[in-house]
Amino acid sequence: MKRPLINTLKGVSILAIAGFLSKILAALYRFPYQNLVGDQGFYAFQQVYPFYSIITTLSLVALPNFLSSLVHSSDTPEEDTRQFFQLTFIFSIIACLILTLSSQPIARLMGQEKLTGPFVMAILPLLLVPFLSLYRGQLQAQNQMSKTALSQVIEQVVRVCLIIVAAILFTRLTNNIYTISFLAMLGSFIGGVMALVYLRVTTPFKMNALFSNFFTISSKLNVLKKFGIPFLVFTFFMVYMLLLQMIDVFFVKNALLDMTQSITSNQAEVLKGIYDRGQPFLQLGLVITTSILTDALPKLTKRGVISNQIWQAVTYLSITITTGLFLLLPSMNDVLFKSHEHSFSLQLFILQIPLISMIQLHHHALFLAHKNKQSGLFLISGLCLKLILVYPLTSSFGLNGASLSSLISLLFVYLLYMIYSKKTPSALLNARFWLAIIAMSFVILIGTHIFLVDNRLLQLIKIGLLTMISAAVFFKVSKFKLKTLLT
Repeated sequence: MKRPLINTLKGVSILAIAGFLSKILAALYRFPYQNLVGDQGFYAFQQVYPFYSIITTLSLVALPNFLSSLVHSSDTPEEDTRQFFQLTFIFSIIACLILTLSSQPIARLMGQEKLTGPFVMAILPLLLVPFLSLYRGQLQAQNQMSKTALSQVIEQVVRVCLIIVAAILFTRLTNNIYTISFLAMLGSFIGGVMALVYLRVTTPFKMNALFSNFFTISSKLNVLKKFGIPFLVFTFFMVYMLLLQMIDVFFVKNALLDMTQSITSNQAEVLKGIYDRGQPFLQLGLVITTSILTDALPKLTKRGVISNQIWQAVTYLSITITTGLFLLLPSMNDVLFKSHEHSFSLQLFILQIPLISMIQLHHHALFLAHKNKQSGLFLISGLCLKLILVYPLTSSFGLNGASLSSLISLLFVYLLYMIYSKKTPSALLNARFWLAIIAMSFVILIGTHIFLVDNRLLQLIKIGLLTMISAAVFFKVSKFKLKTLLT
């Protein structure tokens, strides 16, 4: 194997590890944060979080990948890099100004004008996008993934620490949940600044003359033309789950206020905060299957096709993880959030895990086959269905309806992919797999109902032991081996 390819594979592995750690941190900090600020405080944070997360996805993955490809394919890489930076700089400034000026109306649409401050702070990282994208894209173009990965971890660690500090301040200095949400988002911005400082200090690339030829329109148009359908669909898919969250941001609270059983605005915010508990469970459930696919990407790109082993592994693991989470979720809701409320709506919520995992596979399969338009249309159809369903289902069935709106939308997207590709989940015909699922479920149910404990720490230990024992039972009965993914 040639040295550049070895370096590329190592680089992708480093990014996969950094991404794995970041996803774990991004899921875990929400538990102590909710414990400190309560469901309404959690609501105030989660309402603006999707905006911030979309921005960081652009600066962490989408735009750096585009710049890296641009540098490799360009006859004038230095000039194209300059024009790329200027384009992202112009976009970031304009977008930040428009969103800031529109912040109050947007907050009203979200159902709470007091979210204006947290919203402005959530979109402030837009100003960092051109700089972070420039450094990370340059490093990726040189196959120097370790610095990009470390900058990602630094950003996440600083961010999580400052968010928890903001939550602790809530219990000491103020009872204003919107002020705490503002401070938590400020912590996210500072995390981005620290990542940029690290990249600036450790990267030999210097930002010289980046603003020269600023008014050269033709060069910018040439770069814009290279933002083709594959890149747009790739970016769209990267933020897809965040867009589903954003639809919930604008509709769920307002729909809850329109239920036949009248509730106050504060009660609706508490309910939306409970609904948002599903996000960390969803993230934890997706960490493993997403990591498998990320780690396999170099092999997939080289072979041009997704192997049956990958299809089977993602199918089996996503269903297994979902089954375990579904059965343990009421107990986990008690232990991690100090509340048993609306556990069934959260159980419905995490049923998205296998659907998202399979959609990921189908999306990458079409990407490898250069069928990006079809993939984009399927994803847009799902968003449209979510927009149609979320308000009536939530106003009719409460949080259960909100969960169902996402579940039905993703099921629709998955069916579109499956019909188009004519690839059915044949792995589900494996009787041994279902026997293993039944055995695992039996262990969890028996352990949950026989070994009763009241202390939260003991409950957490019990859940951990049940998870390990049930996983061991599953692997023993199914004879599924993770090492097959490495071949």
